[in-house]
Parts: sequence; structure tokens; C-alpha cells
Amino acid sequence: MQRARVLAVLFLIAAVLGIIILSRGRVSPGQETSEALNKGRAALEAGNYEEAIAILEAAVKANPKDSQAYFLLGQAYSRAGDPMKAKDAFATVISLDPNNAAAHHNLGVAYFQLQQPELALAEFQTALKQDPDAPDTHYQLGATYLVLALSRDPNAPDQQLLAQAVDEFKAALALQENMPEALIGLGNVYIQQGNYDAAIETLTKAIAQNPDSPEACYALAEAYAQKGDVANACATFKRFLELNPPAVWKDQATQNMTLLGCQ
Repeated sequence: MQRARVLAVLFLIAAVLGIIILSRGRVSPGQETSEALNKGRAALEAGNYEEAIAILEAAVKANPKDSQAYFLLGQAYSRAGDPMKAKDAFATVISLDPNNAAAHHNLGVAYFQLQQPELALAEFQTALKQDPDAPDTHYQLGATYLVLALSRDPNAPDQQLLAQAVDEFKAALALQENMPEALIGLGNVYIQQGNYDAAIETLTKAIAQNPDSPEACYALAEAYAQKGDVANACATFKRFLELNPPAVWKDQATQNMTLLGCQ
């Protein structure tokens, strides 16, 4: 079950990471918010991503020096599921406004989604230098350390990287106590470290904050399974399946339940 457990953690962390994207661009000195940007932002916030992209592409074409328009365009690309174009947009923001911590943060997200965690790591570290009290960025950095720890050798995670992940998740929680994503990340690290009691305690807190989180339920079920608590593992996997997770997670949970002999 070791390989399945590692793959599951990667799926879970990637999913959680992708949904945390800072929503506000920083207006450069002397830059006014145009009508086009207002329309683009409204379309973005309404979930009309293709409309937002069309509006914002026209805006950056009309004013190639408008970092705020590029920032919103990067968000629109990201939410439309195009991390490659999002990467290019946020890189342009940084070329125009190097001290924009949110742009570095979001560029890191794009790199992570493109399976380039080393590049993501550098962007999150830069973002934290510019804005050290950003809980989302501490979380993202922790998640990246966790993935790097697993991806280099899934059967022997890098313990130093795991320790760095713990530090970043705890930093995020110190800044924002109600942050189930960080609790899920921390719980996953504890699983990798073999500290199953700490994992169960942490993931139970995550579920208390977000009872319908499939990520938290899956990780908690894995923690119970690794501890040898089959009854609670089976019950938690069943709860996970009730949350209608993506097919790849559902199949993995079903296989694990079969291995555990769940009824």
C-alpha cells in the first residue's frame, strides 16, 4: 500500500493547492482601474472565464504595460484550466512589477500545476520574502516541500524536506487558525513520518473545520489504515465515497477497502 498511499497524497495536495490562488492584484503607482479591467474582474468573479479572458486579452493588447490587467488575465487562465498561459501572464506581471508578492505566489501555483515543483518553490520563497505574513503562501510552500520530499524517492521521503513542510504548515496555521488545507497538509506529513496519532488528531481538526472535505477524509482514512485501526479506516473510507470524489480517488479508496477487508 506504500506506493498507493504516496500517489494519493500527491493527488490530494495537487488538488488542494490548485484552489488557493490569491484574488487581488496590486495596482502599480499611478495606475487607474479602467472600465475594461472592471468588466474583466466582474466576469472573472462570476465564473465567466472565457468572457474574462477575451476582455483582458484586449486590455493587455491595448496597454502592454498594464500589470494589473496581466494579473487578472493570469487568474482567468488559471481558473479556466490553462496553467501554461497563466504562467506567462504572471511572469509578465513580475517583469513589470518585480515586488508583486501575489504574482510570485500565483506563478508558483502555475509551475506546480505544470509539475515543476522546483520552480514553484523558488516563486513561493520569493513571495514570502516580500510578504512574510501570507498564510496561503506558507501553505503553498509547505505543500511543495511535501511533494518534493515524496517525488525524489517515494519509498524513502526526504526527512529534511518533510520537516520544512511541517514548519510551513504550522506557520500558515499560526497566521490563520481556521485553515483546513494546512491541517490536511500537516496530517499528510505526519502520515509520511509514521506519526499516525498526530495525523489522526490533525486531520480530525481539518474535518471539524470542513466536514465535507474529501481530501481530509481520505487522508484520515489512510492514517487509520496505517495505524492498523481497520474499523475506523473502513468507516472513514465509506464517508469519503459518500462525498462523490473524482474517479481516480474513488478507485483507489475502493482498492484500499478491499485490501483492508471492509464490509
